[in-house]
Amino acid sequence: MNIKAPRAWYKPLGVMIQPESVESINFETKVIGVYMVIDGRGFHRLRLSDFELMWPVGISDMNGKAMYQKDIMKVPDLYETPENTQMTYHNAIIDFSSYTFWLGNDPLYEDADYISAECEIIGNVYENPELAPKEGADKHEPV
Repeated sequence: MNIKAPRAWYKPLGVMIQPESVESINFETKVIGVYMVIDGRGFHRLRLSDFELMWPVGISDMNGKAMYQKDIMKVPDLYETPENTQMTYHNAIIDFSSYTFWLGNDPLYEDADYISAECEIIGNVYENPELAPKEGADKHEPV
């Protein structure tokens, strides 16, 4: 089985570690090995509890960018009325629960082709919290 490495948000320094810099994760000893420069050294084994892991979803957005958990997507909504058709957008967060990936309140894999063709990654909840949808907001509110 080929499991791709996650991105990892390092909470103490507020930096994102890209998948190619995640060398190992040991869930038994709760240690992660990462390449990042701290105190002049490039490789470190650090406490897993100091990281938020963002696992890959397995599909890409409209620009071919790989999607990860906690990414924020710009999702189009097409509204048709007898008078006209209007395109608006809402932001949604990719999440994982109950063995299903979610885009906001919608199951992500329900229409992966639509997601890949029409949705765009605009950030993630750690580096761009201002882009996250407001708690309790209507998903169809334009952004």
